[in-house]
Amino acid sequence: MYSMGGLAEYCVVPANALAVLPNSLPYTESAILGCAVFTAYGALRHAAEMRAGDSVAVIGVGGVGSSCLQIARAFGASEVIAVDVLDDKLQNAKTLGATHTVNAAKEDAVERIKEITGGRGVDVAVEALGKALTFSQCTQSVRDGGKAVMIGLAATNVVGEVDITRLVRRQVKIIGSYGARARQDLPQIVKLAESGAFNLENAISRKCKFEEANSAYEDLNQGK
Repeated sequence: MYSMGGLAEYCVVPANALAVLPNSLPYTESAILGCAVFTAYGALRHAAEMRAGDSVAVIGVGGVGSSCLQIARAFGASEVIAVDVLDDKLQNAKTLGATHTVNAAKEDAVERIKEITGGRGVDVAVEALGKALTFSQCTQSVRDGGKAVMIGLAATNVVGEVDITRLVRRQVKIIGSYGARARQDLPQIVKLAESGAFNLENAISRKCKFEEANSAYEDLNQGK
C-alpha cells in the first residue's frame, strides 16, 4: 500500500481498494476511514471476532487506538477500557466510548483491568502502540480463553515476552492484525460513519496544512 504515494497530489489506487464516499460525510476527515478506522475495524471484526457484550481493553489510545474505542462501542461492548500514559488522551477517550480509563504511568494497568472486570480480565485486549511492555500488558489483561490482538507496529527487532504456561493452561490467543479487507470492509466502515456510529468529528483533534507535514510528523514521533 505504501508504494502508491504519500503526501502526493495524485496516486494510483486499485479499483477494489475504493469505496464511494456519500455526500453526507466530510471529505477531509473521512481520510482516516481508510487507515486508522480500517485497522481498528479489522482488529475487532476479524481478528477478535468481537461480539456484543464483550469487554474490551485498548492499550495505547492514539489515532488507531482511539478508533478501536469507537468501533468497540459501535459493536456493543459491555465495557471499554482505555489505557494510556497521558491524561488528556484518556480524557478524550471518554468522549469516544471508553467506560473506564487507566493511566498506566500511575497504576498497574493489568491489575486495574482485572479489578474493573471482577478479577476475570477482558474478553478482548488490543495493543495499539508496538512496545514490548504494552505487548506484555495486553497478553496479561485478557481472561482465560481471551484474545490479545496486536496492531501496533514496533521498531525493528523489538521482542515481546509471554508467560508460556499461562498461555497454554489459560488458552490465551495472541493474534496479529494488519488492516482489514478493502472490498468488503471499507463500505461497512463508511456506513458506520454515515450512521453516526463512528463519529468522525470527535476522532480528529487537529488538522494540519500540507506545508506543516514535517512538524506534524515530529509531533507524532513525540506522542503528541
